[in-house]
Amino acid sequence: MKQDDSDTQEYAEDLPAPANEQSLSSIAPGEIVIGILEGLDEQGNVLVNFAENQCDAPLVAISTVAINQQQAGQQVALLFAEGKLVKPVVMGLIHNPLNQMIENFEMIPQEMTQGEITSGEASFDQNTEKLEADTETKDMEDVTVDGKRVVIEGREEIVFKCGEASITLTKAGKILIRGKYLLNRSSGVNRIMGGSVQVN
Repeated sequence: MKQDDSDTQEYAEDLPAPANEQSLSSIAPGEIVIGILEGLDEQGNVLVNFAENQCDAPLVAISTVAINQQQAGQQVALLFAEGKLVKPVVMGLIHNPLNQMIENFEMIPQEMTQGEITSGEASFDQNTEKLEADTETKDMEDVTVDGKRVVIEGREEIVFKCGEASITLTKAGKILIRGKYLLNRSSGVNRIMGGSVQVN
């Protein structure tokens, strides 16, 4: 018995589109989507994730800007080639003042004296005293440092403090954030991962 062609056509139209053909449904054409830069794969391809991603893994994206592994975790602005969710295009990184401060912060150069050289390293205490002396003689309101990658390291702990707010990093691996008001906001994916998660 020959099947009606109209019934076959209607059935084909009801079938879902393949994953590689998924187009923008809830996203307007040209609308920028905020995603997360997951890093680079072994071939150096950019990997991104975003709330509308219907796949179980980050997607390979092309980028209009230079991307490196150190920028993993930052937010990115995404568009989509041919209107398909599986073809993300990174238009740029989202500016974050904290990331900018860390990237631009420069370590104070260590000055070694003849009597304080131990295993090729200068005394940390002398550098601290020199910094305090320089601070007393000159009031610094703003500090601007230009550097692609900056490492800030303390032997016991590092403290960022302003008024009643502080961020403390300890040698034991603890990160302590204190303040009267805390705001954690993400336009994209916001993940909390740990062996256990406790609230109050």
